[in-house]
Amino acid sequence: MKAYALDLRERVVNFLNAGGSKAEAARRFDLGRRTVYRYLAAAQTGSLAPKKSWGKWRKLDPAKLHAHVKKHPAATLKELQQVFGVSHHAVWVRLGQLGFTLKKNS
Repeated sequence: MKAYALDLRERVVNFLNAGGSKAEAARRFDLGRRTVYRYLAAAQTGSLAPKKSWGKWRKLDPAKLHAHVKKHPAATLKELQQVFGVSHHAVWVRLGQLGFTLKKNS
């Protein structure tokens, strides 16, 4: 989820500084009440800008995973987890994104 823009944060804080209530600010700007409190606390410390997002950074490189799976097609999720040092769920999600499916041999 992306952070709200700095101009919205400033408008909320300006509204509160002008005498508006926190509940009214939440309704007017369509925010959660807790978000309004966070913006007010951040403005008092002087750091109203949104924090850098860590959402784009990924620990599991898709190219390396793809190459490893092509080389070792019978590797289990647990083995891949140990090779790449991530959770089995991270491996599962990335494999799905790369188009690998679970196939049963009968």
